[in-house]
Amino acid sequence: MRSIARRRRGLLLIAAVAAFAVTLGTSAGAGATSPTKAKAGGSGILRIGTTNYIDSFNPINFIETQAYNAFIMIYPQLVQYTYGKHGYRFQGDWAKSWKTSKDGKTWTFKLHSGTKWSDGKPLTSKDAAWTINTIVKYRNGATAVAAPALAHVQKATAPNPTTLVVHYAKPVGNVLAQLEQFFVLPQHVYAKYANTKGGKGLKTFHPEQHMPIVTAGAYTIKSYQKKGTTVFIPDPNFWGPPSHADAIALTYYTNADSMIADLKQGNLDWIDQVPFEAIKAVSKMPGVQLQKTLASETTNITWNSNPRKLKNRELLDPRVKRALSMCVNRKRIINVVFQGHASLVESLVGHISSLENPHLGPLKYNCKKGNQILNKLGYKKGPNGIRIAPATHGKYAQKAHPMSYEIVTPTSTDFNVNREFQIVQQGFKAAGVKVTQKVGGDSTATYALETDSKCDAAKHQGYSKFDIAMWDWAGYVDPDFMLSVVTTGQWCSWSDTGWSNKKYDKLYIEQGTTVNPAKRRKIVWKMQKMVYDQMVYTQLVNEQLIDAHSTKWTGFHIELGAYSKAYYTSPRKAG
Repeated sequence: MRSIARRRRGLLLIAAVAAFAVTLGTSAGAGATSPTKAKAGGSGILRIGTTNYIDSFNPINFIETQAYNAFIMIYPQLVQYTYGKHGYRFQGDWAKSWKTSKDGKTWTFKLHSGTKWSDGKPLTSKDAAWTINTIVKYRNGATAVAAPALAHVQKATAPNPTTLVVHYAKPVGNVLAQLEQFFVLPQHVYAKYANTKGGKGLKTFHPEQHMPIVTAGAYTIKSYQKKGTTVFIPDPNFWGPPSHADAIALTYYTNADSMIADLKQGNLDWIDQVPFEAIKAVSKMPGVQLQKTLASETTNITWNSNPRKLKNRELLDPRVKRALSMCVNRKRIINVVFQGHASLVESLVGHISSLENPHLGPLKYNCKKGNQILNKLGYKKGPNGIRIAPATHGKYAQKAHPMSYEIVTPTSTDFNVNREFQIVQQGFKAAGVKVTQKVGGDSTATYALETDSKCDAAKHQGYSKFDIAMWDWAGYVDPDFMLSVVTTGQWCSWSDTGWSNKKYDKLYIEQGTTVNPAKRRKIVWKMQKMVYDQMVYTQLVNEQLIDAHSTKWTGFHIELGAYSKAYYTSPRKAG
């Protein structure tokens, strides 16, 4: 049955791409020219397989990294990353140049002229100013997901169609790193949703339900299937280097075996992340080339750290969490789950960050000591070997109860999270704690389980119905975003822990307005240590990124990943 299923999936993919190819001929982007007069396309359709899907085309409400990748391809950014011998650097995207005032509080961007949205409407600085001002207006509510990129922004103005001025309350030390995560939205599409009460319509709007999506970037969207194939085609109005491909067909696979089979059979040209258990097999495929690089993705044990947590409050104690974590064999996770293609990590910002604190821990695998810690804390084992949490009193009183908990896991990971859970489960069992797996569904569903359906940051409601989860996070070169995830301001938005610490929140604001690199590094390191000491997460591993592509194609920039439009525009037919 498995071989039949693989073959059927391959035939469906071939049919879908072939049908699209027939309609491509005179569509936007086929033989069209950008403002630079360079021709787009010519290499055919680049067929990509992935185990991550695009959950939304709305930058104000998304969770999947594949969605972020899509945003970079279809929306204007002021700047983006480039990568070379000196590492990551910034270059213009829609912005041709920029300058800052002497006091560091005013940034002026000169934009490409004559640009348009995919529906033909002019794309001007007014769209950028409106997007910024709208996000700033609702930053503590509807637009909280997008707000970290505009930290400390007061307002934006558009003195003329090709000039954008961004005004900051204070000098900010990482303006370009922040703005790389800012996407310009079409005002003529989003304005009516911003005019809803509290701007809540911005968060509930799903562009993918209103095809064609209005875009302005290297690509626009020809067709979209959340759990199928999404087709990107070159946008003839794009101001930058045009795509070498006639189209990008991104297919989501629920079954990694089917994806590998399609690569082998020539039905795919590129897999953006090879399943770790399939690396050896893929490396032996004729006509397929593997690429490896340090990835931004880390996996962790996520502890509910809400100080108002209603029950099982013993799990708020960093000593308990550390003792349990000492029984988790992380090296076994690296060898078994990631086939050796990962490394130990202690900080929430991961190895890709330029400001990772190298002085944390390390947390050592020592279950004997972990058990000793739990014994000293008074968590005695019952007759069945499960420890008992003593009765508590006061506001959050709870009767004595076994230390038995659920661990929520998402289904939308690019590694075997079930196997990772089993290793964690075995470690906790050795510590006298029982955990069972609760499959939470995709990332959106799992996140809803953590935050609760009635999550309200203003009322400090939420994060009361789960104890532990296991997640993966994709970070950034600059650590600001990852540092923001555990702030109180990200409750009911990016926060997956419910942690709330006023001292930490104050430091987060301080690091953002510290221009001196050495002083900022000192603050950022201190923040990482706070998260580490409080065991908000137990960091497990930092993955390697390993992709595979047909040798019939070349020009892949794996180091850039989703940091640049070149990730999709550069691949081209070899020879």
